Amino acid sequence: MAKKATSPLKITAHLIDGRLNSADGVVMFDGILYHAWFAKHAPHVLEGLGSAKYDGYVGLPLRQLPGNRWAASRGIYEEVGQSVENINKRPDFFAADKLEYLAQNSGLISGKVGKYRAYRVPNMIRTVKDGIVVFWAMGHRDEVQALLDNVAAVGKKPAAGFGLVDRWVVEDADDDYTFMHPQHGLMRPTPVDEAPELSGYPIMQYAIRPPYWKPCNLRLCHVPLPKVQL
Repeated sequence: MAKKATSPLKITAHLIDGRLNSADGVVMFDGILYHAWFAKHAPHVLEGLGSAKYDGYVGLPLRQLPGNRWAASRGIYEEVGQSVENINKRPDFFAADKLEYLAQNSGLISGKVGKYRAYRVPNMIRTVKDGIVVFWAMGHRDEVQALLDNVAAVGKKPAAGFGLVDRWVVEDADDDYTFMHPQHGLMRPTPVDEAPELSGYPIMQYAIRPPYWKPCNLRLCHVPLPKVQL
């Protein structure tokens, strides 16, 4: 049986307070759906229960591209402010199981590794005008909406209150803007060897498919980093 044809979609995330946690400002829509798909169909992978290795089919409701990629864009938004906020963690030295985390040689609880590691990590927080982030994709509208209904945030550190989504709106688009947009330019990281004619974009090692943190997904790419006008 033939696969159902995909159609151009415009997806809008309405953030609760407009704060987005992203180091480089690039938020990929296929990465959001990828996480949502695993949360629904293989939650043990996200929760770290048993093996995190997954060799099965990942059925995102998007058009499949060569190299296990999907037709989906980065998020487009107007940035009106930036700040650096530090996320801190202090070890609980009075926890009942603290003896299990003694450093091997000193017999003291290590604050550098493991459960009791202390840290202070700076995070780049971007203020999004009106809290609106827009994505484009080639996909199946109802199935995309169904997955997004379970996505509570975009970007990093949602548990700290960043990137929380009030609602998602999925609607038909007038064209396929998953690679290039007439106003916003390049819409996803693109390997240099696939588009040697591109210019004006930083060239760096960047993931071409989700999960975007995995080193094995890195390629030398033209990367559409957002232009900040403050």
